[in-house]
Amino acid sequence: MSYVDSIDTATFNHLFVSKLDTEDGIQKAAQAGGAFIREKLREVSFVRKILPPQVVTKVDLQRSVNHDTLVKIDDIEPRSAAMVLNFRGKPTNRYIVGQRFEIPFFKISSEKFSKNEAELMAYNFPITKVIEDNSIKDIQYQEDSKFLEYINAAIAITGKSVVTPTGITRFDRINFTQLCKMIDGDELAVGCVLCHKVDYDDFLVQDGWKIGTDLAGEITVNGYKYNTILGHKLVVSIKTGLIQPGTVYVFADPKYLGNFYVLNDTKFFIKKEADMISWQSWELVGLGMGNIRGTAKLTILDVESIPGVWTNPYHT
Repeated sequence: MSYVDSIDTATFNHLFVSKLDTEDGIQKAAQAGGAFIREKLREVSFVRKILPPQVVTKVDLQRSVNHDTLVKIDDIEPRSAAMVLNFRGKPTNRYIVGQRFEIPFFKISSEKFSKNEAELMAYNFPITKVIEDNSIKDIQYQEDSKFLEYINAAIAITGKSVVTPTGITRFDRINFTQLCKMIDGDELAVGCVLCHKVDYDDFLVQDGWKIGTDLAGEITVNGYKYNTILGHKLVVSIKTGLIQPGTVYVFADPKYLGNFYVLNDTKFFIKKEADMISWQSWELVGLGMGNIRGTAKLTILDVESIPGVWTNPYHT
């Protein structure tokens, strides 16, 4: 149970308003706000589900020789080979040279929010809701955006992108299998799937002969209750600004994909000047793709649009 969960709404709001006049109150408010942000970020950011972050400290990092920020140097496992020999044969000799890649750290920050004391006291729901609606969603959106920027750059290099033929309008088991082969056929294995909620909905309305009559009947009555698709972890997003309907990604397991680091922990700052309360949250993160072969993308060109909500720009 977090600090936020252990107190009721009135007490928490009072902590953010009345006790901000004391240093002790400010510290407790910052502690509670920070706990709330860390908990919610773990839940809402899809990159954290695909590539779970590791908390690091200054001791784990190095100073970059190219810029004035910290970096983390990660090793890439060298490839090896075996050979068949007769009893007198000797193996070839290869001197191993380790490969490494540098992960730079950068800051993601919310805006600096301000609110009048009297207005904050008028809220009849936790102040954490205000933080969630502003700070948290902004930070986690930028995390996901940066992650997909790296992923799309990797796919542009490897060419691991499959486009459905004209006439294929839905995400189904057939085109999903074709997508998985781009990872499975490259001496890797699919560990996670990322898709838009629209494509997830399409996957669930497949005919019984495609997904099995028992499963089709179960979905009709109770919905899809599993967090996997064909044995792969499933992550569903509604962030159309980042991942549009008709686009599905697959990823190898994190250890075969990359690394996501958070330096120390997400910070939460709050202060009060006269009757004006201000707060801000930020984090220092490092993100790097150590294996660009560990991801692939499916694009459904003729995916059916939602009238009045979204129109596929690729629709012909």
